[in-house]
Amino acid sequence: MIKQLSVRELADKIEAATAPITDWQFLDVREPWEFQMAAIKHPHCPVTHIPMSIVPLRQNELDQSKPLVVICRSGNRSMMIARFLEQNGFGELYNLNGGMTAWSREIDPSVPIY
Repeated sequence: MIKQLSVRELADKIEAATAPITDWQFLDVREPWEFQMAAIKHPHCPVTHIPMSIVPLRQNELDQSKPLVVICRSGNRSMMIARFLEQNGFGELYNLNGGMTAWSREIDPSVPIY
């Protein structure tokens, strides 16, 4: 089952961390230009960037045993990838509700909305 994770819940998790979060994974599935323009950049939140179109080819780079938060611009592409990963054996999956647009509006206004 794919759960929705609010940007506030993610921000709280990051803020509570005293070191990089290694027991969870964070996957941004946007295009390279989108990721360069606006991303979650925090030393405690290591984000893996794999564009949506090549996730099927690179899913083996992800650890199926760890919770995985999938991120995109608005939450639509990330939900599609979360469904794909669920069908391919991934267990604890989270869609970042509202994506980077919500992150910019609610958490970090320095991240541009495009």
